[in-house]
Amino acid sequence: MWKTDQSRSGAVERLHAELTESLHALVTSEDWQRALAVAVRFHDYSFSNTQLIWSQAAARGFTPSRVAGYRMWQQMGRQVRRGERGIGILAPIVRNIETDSGEEERRVVGFRGVHVFDISQTDGEPLPEIATTLVEGDLPAHWNQVTDLITDAGFDLSVGDADRLGDANGITDWQQRAVVIRAGLPGAQRFKTAVHELAHIRLHEPASGTRPACRGIVEVEAESVAYVVCAGLGIDSAGYSLPYVASWSGGDVDKVTATANRVIGCARDVLGGLEPVRGLEPDPPPVDRTPRLETANREPAAPTRGPSDSSVLAEVLTAATSVYQRLLREPEGAPALEYLRQRGIGDEAVTRWRLGYATGSWETVTAALRDEGFTDEILVASGVVARARTGRLYDRMRGRLVFPIHDAAGAPRGFAGRAIVGDGPKYLNTPETDLYQKRTLLYGMHLAHQPIAETGKAIVVEGYTDVIAAHQAGIGNVVATSGTALTPQHLETLEKIATAVTLAFDGDQAGLTAAQRTGELDHIDRNMQFSVARLPNGQDPADLLAAGDRRLLREAITDAVPLAHHLIDQILSQHNLDEPEAMVRAIRTAAAVVPPITDPAARAQAVSYLATRIGRDEALIQQCIQDRTPRPGLPRRRDTGRSLG
Repeated sequence: MWKTDQSRSGAVERLHAELTESLHALVTSEDWQRALAVAVRFHDYSFSNTQLIWSQAAARGFTPSRVAGYRMWQQMGRQVRRGERGIGILAPIVRNIETDSGEEERRVVGFRGVHVFDISQTDGEPLPEIATTLVEGDLPAHWNQVTDLITDAGFDLSVGDADRLGDANGITDWQQRAVVIRAGLPGAQRFKTAVHELAHIRLHEPASGTRPACRGIVEVEAESVAYVVCAGLGIDSAGYSLPYVASWSGGDVDKVTATANRVIGCARDVLGGLEPVRGLEPDPPPVDRTPRLETANREPAAPTRGPSDSSVLAEVLTAATSVYQRLLREPEGAPALEYLRQRGIGDEAVTRWRLGYATGSWETVTAALRDEGFTDEILVASGVVARARTGRLYDRMRGRLVFPIHDAAGAPRGFAGRAIVGDGPKYLNTPETDLYQKRTLLYGMHLAHQPIAETGKAIVVEGYTDVIAAHQAGIGNVVATSGTALTPQHLETLEKIATAVTLAFDGDQAGLTAAQRTGELDHIDRNMQFSVARLPNGQDPADLLAAGDRRLLREAITDAVPLAHHLIDQILSQHNLDEPEAMVRAIRTAAAVVPPITDPAARAQAVSYLATRIGRDEALIQQCIQDRTPRPGLPRRRDTGRSLG
């Protein structure tokens, strides 16, 4: 039983030490050494190369599992089948460089394209397997709490047999902000997998800047957290977790030790957030550590309306917006204001967009809204407040810059919070409620509706600050999605007032992925034209405007290229068109962009553009399109954190 945070921390550290000792004992046998020698060859790809592998495999209709180079497969007694197409990745070029001190050190000076092959593309001797045993047992009482922690982080959780799972028991899809866990798993295994994916969410957000570059380390950290959390709750996952960690670490116990601080910190936070039953409940934060906001000259209203009344939910959201606004102007809100200043957002915009701040306290907003006379039931139904297992209420947003998300009429429907202090995901959204459905809401639509209707053009960006900065710079027809990718419902909203949509996503890999995902929606028969404003790599609209490059942003929007042309360019950039085989692969892959286009003129333009880009006749492109099996949409390029866990 843990009565204090100190006792919990001590227990977590001991459990991690046990994991390290058990792993060391496991990997010393001869059979395990042989299996690990094989396993380690498959887990040393960077996050970027993992994305390349998955996107190309998805385009060809298979799920990759074990990937290696041609000669590596030969060394392991297997042969790549004749005619199999390789998967293109980037290999670093390392050279000795003389430093300022006169010494030499090895540095990465560039990259070259190489090809790897999945085991499904090879024949030969079976490889030694690292066997895992599913965690048996019923679904623990803590299942609801761990699902709450996942949804509180802004991710949808589902249990099912989605095709994208492949051989994995769970995946974290960063673009869709979704976690999927395989159906049919024993209850205890399902719980362990959920904790594994929760660890990915807390430790491995792609845009966080703290995600390890090596996928093996990513998986070691996530499964180590799952092992420690399960052990702390009396669930024995050793038969699964130890082989899993051994496989991804290649039996290198030092890798497990090196991740100890991050694993222990995450496991401690998860255990604290679970508030487990069976006497393992952590001490709640003191109720008086942050004073309540005063509501001067106002008597508490009599709570007479229930949580099913949408008008009452709207009142809660309006009141919460006012609380967040007031907190932003308090001393604790200074870091959030400084962040806004660095992003080039001034006081007038802060007021216009009703920006606010959630302090690090667990009860500040809860207490203020109770003082307004709202019942606990309505507070929970609004999504502003959550209920712990003990029944106690706590603020969902803590230590975050708060962006109210309004409907087209200007009424708040939910909130998005950007982490300013403390741990947790970079962005956290209100969970789905009667008023807040992120698949339908566009951030900034209440202010952008008229400019979009007047011009017939909508500009869609990725970030909340991008929208605010654009409006501040006089570009008023800009909106953003709210914690999800662009959806058909968003397009239905835009279609009513716009005939053209320009995507001004970040000029990085995430932005390219978002543009391609939008391409999947383009096959829907809509009277809309889609284009892409190409921004400098690594910069978003707010970055450009904060740096005073308003002209550069306007030029990118004015010179936006058709979405199909943009996707074709991205595909061709991944192939060496000087090699005949690579040219054939490029044509086949790029041709997949064309079939979803329903507008005959736009379709013809895409065919002509592809033919011009590769210097081939349009008839060849048309033949490639006809040879392809029709598909309902573009193959998806997913930015997922996969696990066999």
